[in-house]
Amino acid sequence: MPIINVDCWEGFNAEQKKQWIKGLTDTTVNLFNIPPDKVLVVLRETSLDNWGQAGTVASDPDFLPKSRITENNPAGN
Repeated sequence: MPIINVDCWEGFNAEQKKQWIKGLTDTTVNLFNIPPDKVLVVLRETSLDNWGQAGTVASDPDFLPKSRITENNPAGN
């Protein structure tokens, strides 16, 4: 039985989550030729305060530019 775990930020509405789960299930059923009741999807929502990238917390208003650092700069300059 496939178990699909999705870690995501909070903020998706109920309809989006319903469609997401349905889409993941349908794709898995079609790809592996298994019955839908053998597919388990778990969405684990995490608050933006508990998620980060490139040393920046996702709730930071400047998250996008700050999280796109591609060079290692240990001095912080």
